[in-house]
Amino acid sequence: MEDLIEEFLLTLQAERNLSPHTVRSYRRDLQQFAEFLRRAGKDDPGQVDHRLLRSFLANLSTRGYSRSSICRKASSLRGFFSFLRERGLITEDPSAALSSPRRQRRLPRVLSPSEMDGCCDRHASLEVYGTSLRDLAIVEVLYGSGIRVGELVSLDLDDVDFRRCEMRVTGKGRKERLVPLNRVALDILLAYLERERPQLLREAGTALRAVEGGGARREVGDAERAVFINARGRRMSDRGVRRAVERFFRDVGSGKHVTPHTLRHTFATHLLEGGADLRSVQELLGHVDLSTTQIYTHLSKAQLKHIYLKTHPRAR
Repeated sequence: MEDLIEEFLLTLQAERNLSPHTVRSYRRDLQQFAEFLRRAGKDDPGQVDHRLLRSFLANLSTRGYSRSSICRKASSLRGFFSFLRERGLITEDPSAALSSPRRQRRLPRVLSPSEMDGCCDRHASLEVYGTSLRDLAIVEVLYGSGIRVGELVSLDLDDVDFRRCEMRVTGKGRKERLVPLNRVALDILLAYLERERPQLLREAGTALRAVEGGGARREVGDAERAVFINARGRRMSDRGVRRAVERFFRDVGSGKHVTPHTLRHTFATHLLEGGADLRSVQELLGHVDLSTTQIYTHLSKAQLKHIYLKTHPRAR
């Protein structure tokens, strides 16, 4: 199973050009299923039937996995067994009729413009931890551009054009797009690059270079290109950015659990409430399908009430 999973993942990377983050998700899902098979006393995908797949998904539900997580794992299984069937490694695809639980369509959590302004204004003068300016830059870039966390961590120095006020980001499927960035975010980003980033590189660079081997040298070279680096002198990871954002809003006392995706939701919602059209927001977010963007068309109750009172003839 392990060899087949790796072969499948290599094929995904070569044919579909998926991001490393997506491939890691596929790997975790399929390794979890392989472990389930081992516990069931099976090690051959040819022994898997539809009932066993349903048992795996039911086990996930019993263990408290969310519907969205189960849907993603079911999708990983369908892709894997379809690959095996196409290669002639199994005679029938047990996942062909596999259904997933219906996704819960929840409105995304967003912050108000006043909350964003208040948090960032208060934090600008704080020295809560050594990389506060870096984390403020992360928050402002995420909120100011709406890019995904994976797109943020892959940013290199030459991807940011301060003169044109735009960034070149690489999204899903390795597709590149240009994203505008406001002057506030650019000024904070520049301050981080000039004041904190060199310090982080100096403090951690010596230790990294002292480690022998090509892997250490590649890490040093990658960190020197990266926009956002951690306290160990390496390019920040998705998890590191999530921790930084959560810590940022916890330290300013917002009382809300905020993630990088919360800032992406907030970016899109504020654009639409400000009058942007859905097609433009789709382009900025890097969505392939317009229906994916439509979840952001929700408005707050206060906004709906304001529109009603302003526009309905009997409400005046």
